[in-house]
Parts: sequence; structure tokens; C-alpha cells
Amino acid sequence: MDRLPPRSIIGPPGMASPIVANIPHASTAIPSEVRARLLVSDEALARELVRMTDWHTDTLFAFTGRLGATRLVNGVSRLVVDPERFTDDAQEPMAAVGQGAVYTRTSDGSALRELIDGERDALLGTYFSPYHSDLAGLVREHLATDGRCLLVDCHSFATQPLASEPDQTPGRPDVCIGTDAFHTPPALVYALVAGLASEGFAVAVDRPFAGTIVPLSAYQLDRRVASVMIEVRRGLYCDEATGEPLPGFGEVEAKLARAVASALALEGWAPDAPG
Repeated sequence: MDRLPPRSIIGPPGMASPIVANIPHASTAIPSEVRARLLVSDEALARELVRMTDWHTDTLFAFTGRLGATRLVNGVSRLVVDPERFTDDAQEPMAAVGQGAVYTRTSDGSALRELIDGERDALLGTYFSPYHSDLAGLVREHLATDGRCLLVDCHSFATQPLASEPDQTPGRPDVCIGTDAFHTPPALVYALVAGLASEGFAVAVDRPFAGTIVPLSAYQLDRRVASVMIEVRRGLYCDEATGEPLPGFGEVEAKLARAVASALALEGWAPDAPG
């Protein structure tokens, strides 16, 4: 695991579109020096990785490359640091359950790590800050060359709510679209909902998760930066007890690709749906 890059930037195979696909939670890799500081057993850690990993989202959303997107893929587990959190715990709601930018609790409330002086800052400096620097840099490049940028924030979620999650409502949708009032164009949301529904997905907006990532340098400041989150329910495509892909993975992937591609093409962000 230590030889893996902490993140990867994957350019599109063809012509670029002003799109960045952010894939922060697909990895299960934990560097040995970080593992040594975790309090849980190997068995408990394996269970937590099954619960918390956005399994196969690097593959599930690979189609965004065919739409011209540049993909930023996190190479380490969110149990190392979570790049989707605010670093200031006072701003981060999940810090209340020990799951801010650096987790101290597992999804069931067990102790994950006890931070010592300087450890949190070191983890953020090694993994969080460089990730966000790359994200902000990709956005700046598109603003310079295209005058705009769309962030597609790519995730998955559990069929049954985890104990640490704020929304415990049963009957979760197949796909959740997360929005930001400043950065998410309503027409894009409508197009995504319509496209996904036409492929047979049950879709909800901002449920069970709300919001979408935006670099702090542009957050609530630059309307040229658009962002939308797409979360897929894991039970559609993988065994939620193991993370292994289900036989229908390819079909789910194809339907998701068609729906998202048609919506992005309709709103002028990308070419027509991939073949």
C-alpha cells in the first residue's frame, strides 16, 4: 500500500471538456505508519473499510473520462483523512461524531485513533492539503482555458444508514443528487433527475446526503465554478457485506453513464453520451 500514489490525476482519452470528476472515497489503502496509529484490530478495520469505502466508484464513474473529464482519484482511504470535510471542526457537522477531516471514531462510535500533538496537522499536511491543491489547480486550469468548470463529485452510499450518518430515514433512493445553492445550476439537477429516472433509477435530491465539493478559493465566490454530487446506492452494484461487484455491475454502470452523459450534453458541459 505504501507504494501507491496518494492521489491520481487521470486526463481524458480524447478532447477535454471543462469537467473535473472528483473521486475521493474509492480507496481502501492505509499507509503502514497510519495503520500503526489506529486503535482497532485488523478484523475491525476490515469491517470498517467495508462500511465506509465508496466501493468501485473509480470504475463506476470512469465513463466521465469519455465525456472529456479529468479525474482526481484519492489513493488512500478516507480513514487516513477525508478530503470531503472542512478542516475546521467548528464548521464540520460530522466532527460531532468523530468523523471530521481526521476521523477519531468509527461508523459505530468505537475509538479509531487517539491523536497526539501534531498528528492531525501532519496528516492534513501530507494528504488533505495536497489533494485540495490539486483539485483547486484543475479548476483554475479550466477557468483559464474554458472560462468555466463543472465539478462532478462521485460517491456511493450504504443501503441501510450507518449509525454515524445524520439521515436515518429508511427506504433510501438508488441515486442521490447533492447540490449547493450557489454552485449547482437548477437546470442541471432537473436534467440529471430526468435522465436517471428514464434509466429506471429512483432519485432523490439532497437525500440522504446534501452538498457537493467546491474548492475553498471559489466557494460562494465564483459562479463560473459549478458543482453537483452524484451518489449511487451500493446495493445496486456490489455486495455490501464484502464490497465485491455484483453480476449486474456492468448494467448499472452503463445506465449511469447514459443518464449522466445525456444530462451533461443537454446542459452543454459535455458531448453526447458515450457508446
